[in-house]
Amino acid sequence: MQKNIGTVRPWYKEPWALALFSGPAIVVVAGFATLYLAIVSDDGMVSDDYYKQGKEINMELRRDDAAVQLGLTAQVQISPDMKAVRVNTTSKNALPPTLQLRLLHPSRADLDQLVSLRASTPGQYQGQLKSANANHWYLRLEDPANQWRIQGEWRPAESYAVLLGTPKLEAVEHE
Repeated sequence: MQKNIGTVRPWYKEPWALALFSGPAIVVVAGFATLYLAIVSDDGMVSDDYYKQGKEINMELRRDDAAVQLGLTAQVQISPDMKAVRVNTTSKNALPPTLQLRLLHPSRADLDQLVSLRASTPGQYQGQLKSANANHWYLRLEDPANQWRIQGEWRPAESYAVLLGTPKLEAVEHE
């Protein structure tokens, strides 16, 4: 008597083979997708030279101290359409005819703006913005010679005006 075994299928047509190899195949495809994203995306928040940046922090702190010595404060008013900016300043000394206002996005450097402000009257400056939609900005007002700076945070949803001042000056005012 002979038993009828039937036709033998190749191993790659068996269901267990598909179940066994599908997991590693998915992992390989996901690995290549991750590699592609790592290559084409730029992580702008990582710096190559930490030591140099550390030294620059000390220079930046000197600029804050210079602003305190000048008694600088500024009120920045941005139009609701985010196209115009007006800055009212107070200072012990006369300020230059032009100032720079930096709008810095917390995480996307491509949205940062440098706005040149021109004096319209003593202590009042005006400039034009590029339209940018963001919920949070850091503002930095500085002179063109980079001798001083005053800073603050702005959230457009809360107000179109923000008061800039140095941290040391603000701490003294609140005491």
